[in-house]
Parts: sequence; C-alpha cells; structure tokens
Amino acid sequence: MVIPILDLLPIINNVPKNKELTYRQILEKAIQLSGMLSGMEQLEALKAFVEAMVNENVSLVISRQLLTDFCTHLPNLPDSTAKEIYHFTLEKIQPRVISFEEQVASIRQHLASIYEKEEDWRNAAQVLVGIPLETGQKQYNVDYKLETYLKIARLYLEDDDPVCYARVLDYRRKFIEAAQRYNELSYKSIVHESERLEALKHALHCTILASAGQQRSRMLATLFKDERCQQLAAYGILEKMYLDRIIRGNQLQEFAAMLMPHQKATTAD
Repeated sequence: MVIPILDLLPIINNVPKNKELTYRQILEKAIQLSGMLSGMEQLEALKAFVEAMVNENVSLVISRQLLTDFCTHLPNLPDSTAKEIYHFTLEKIQPRVISFEEQVASIRQHLASIYEKEEDWRNAAQVLVGIPLETGQKQYNVDYKLETYLKIARLYLEDDDPVCYARVLDYRRKFIEAAQRYNELSYKSIVHESERLEALKHALHCTILASAGQQRSRMLATLFKDERCQQLAAYGILEKMYLDRIIRGNQLQEFAAMLMPHQKATTAD
C-alpha cells in the first residue's frame, strides 16, 4: 500500500497545476491508512512526504502550508510514530530552518508535549529551548513567548535543574529573580568551585542590571558583604552602587563588554 503513495511524490513535481491539492491528498491518504499500513510503511510514507516538502523544487508557499497541515495531523498518530517523524522533520528542515520557523515552532511544541507525557522533563525543556523566540526572523507575540519561557522553566524545575532555571530567568530578563537563584547556586557544595564562582559572577551581573527596588538593594548588600565578589571584574561597579557613588563612563563600557547579547539589549532600554 505504501509503494503507490511513494511513487506519486516524484511525479507531482512534473505536474504543472494543482500540486498543492495533490500533495495534500497524499498526506491525508498516508494519515488515513494508518490502520491498513504497517508502522514502518506509514513512517516511510510520512518521511517521504517531508523530504518532498523541504525540496527546493517545491514552492515555499506550498511547502509551508502543507507542513502546517502536516503538523495538525501528527498529534493524532501514536506518540512513538509522531515522535520519530518530528525528529526526522526537524533534521530535514534544519538546512532551511529560517524558511520554516513557524512550522518548526509547532513541531517543537508537539514534540515537547510527548516528552512531557513520558515525564522526560529535560528533553521536553531542551526541545522548547530550540524555538528561536528572540533570535529568529519571525516575531512572536509577548504572550506566546512568556508562556513558552514559563513552560521551559517549569520543566527544568521538574527535572530538578536549578542551573538551567536560573539561566531561563536570566534570558527572560527577570534579573533579580535570576540573581537570587545564581547566588543560591554559588553556595552549593555539590557544585565545583569554579562553577560556584561563575554563578556568583552571574548573580552580580544580574543584580546590577535589575530594576531599582528593595530586592535589588538587599542583593547588593548581600553581594557586597560576600568577600568572594572582590575577585570579580564587576566588583568596582558593585561597590559604587552599594555606596551610592558615581560610576564613570569607562567603567560602564567595561561592564557592557562582559554582558551577553540579551543583557545588553536590556541596558539599552
């Protein structure tokens, strides 16, 4: 049953009209015949469909729309089949990922849901982290980004990974919350000494970047009294902020050079 479906795919490229309709019919056929095809046959048919869609000979308008339709069908398949197809699709799309950002985001959301059902929290989180919420060409709305970031943070917490959770807070520019998490990590005896100092450095940077308020004042006091901070490059700014002294322009430039891109974007607001 699968062979006629596969044989049609290369022929369609030579048909001048109704390619989209024909591709859609083949996709629906591959989905609907799940009870008649073996698991391997259905996988083969769906993988062949994906390869046809990412082929540069297919119009981008057609391939985007059909991959969107493809994503709506896959959640109806058994999780084991859908998971394999999701991974295969992400691999095949990767060379042209900029052209399919919306479809990739949808695939990653569905794939993360499967991992979440399996209670594989770490893989679920890592799949979602792969969505280029800030760096891609597609502009995601604030609600979608916030929901995704919160889900990633929750998954990392389920996996008992406080380091990743702190990084998520940092990346979301929740600087005072990130600073508190980083500072807690800097005291964990199970963490290597060099990593504890790295966590302390991030705590210091995030505190400096945080909005003014009681929480930041408390963190400034905590870090200023922590003798370990004296060996950090940004200690001079910490000292001046805590003592309410003027920070020179050259010091700000030096501090800016230490920051990550998302942190620099915040300081420019």
